[in-house]
Amino acid sequence: MRILIADDTASVCFALRLAMEYLGHEVVATATDGEDALQQYDRVHPEIVLMDVRMPLMDGLTCTARLSKQDPNSKVVIITGGRTTQKDAVNAGARALVEKPFGIHELGAVIHSLEAA
Repeated sequence: MRILIADDTASVCFALRLAMEYLGHEVVATATDGEDALQQYDRVHPEIVLMDVRMPLMDGLTCTARLSKQDPNSKVVIITGGRTTQKDAVNAGARALVEKPFGIHELGAVIHSLEAA
């Protein structure tokens, strides 16, 4: 799968990239805020977006809502360590929510479930 990672923490982006590559996916772009994520999405057309919630300029839920309006087929996985609920994520247009800390295989299973969706 072609993956876009949107997270403003460099170490998290790096770890997610390593995890995705380990699982056999291709990270086609990274973004550090919601505005950048929208631009990268248009540029690289990823199959999956891994989206942090707390980011500068535009938070992940707002970005997800804009992406789902722009492309109803977008597949966003919200990754959160905060108080975001599954309901919040789904209402924004996300296909799934994964709470930090999570295991690599847990995230892999979520991505795998979206491959056929």
